[in-house]
Amino acid sequence: MLTSLGKGLILFVLLGFPPGSSLAGPPVPGISEVSGTIRGGEARVRFTLRNAFTPEMVEALKSGIEISFKTTVEVERVYRRWFNRQMGQVSYTRSVRYDALSRVYRLHRDDGDGDELLADVLAALDRMIRFEVVVPVTGDVQKGKPYRARVRARLDKVGLSEPLRSIFFFSSLWDVETDWARGDLQAP
Repeated sequence: MLTSLGKGLILFVLLGFPPGSSLAGPPVPGISEVSGTIRGGEARVRFTLRNAFTPEMVEALKSGIEISFKTTVEVERVYRRWFNRQMGQVSYTRSVRYDALSRVYRLHRDDGDGDELLADVLAALDRMIRFEVVVPVTGDVQKGKPYRARVRARLDKVGLSEPLRSIFFFSSLWDVETDWARGDLQAP
């Protein structure tokens, strides 16, 4: 026999969580497909940033707000039963902004290639999430030895104007930061 409290609880659960609904929140940002090569004095690391743009961020981008991601890439020599040795690290910033006058998206990268102009938002988002980064490394690279890349990305709020920084500080929709992702590097 159910009490009125029990009936109320069951009704709340059924109405609050109808069958087929999910309690999961928005997709968690992450980094995938970390791979690359290492030879001589550099490592080339490729990776993809997943679930980085919420619908609110895409709408803000279309309105002309600049969005920047700061990415850290580390390269290390992997040792068994011993500490790994860091061989190189680089921080890399990539930003995109809609220019309403010329009606293009300006993609800026730290690699010195200048700004890239893109016609639509989908192309701009695609270029923001796919990376190939060159990391200068120190020490000898030995063929056949294990090497690994570690990658992390976060939304860089420093480039935003002060009013936007204050607003976004309190909004979890703009808290985009990934965990460290790892991938093996080939030493041909």
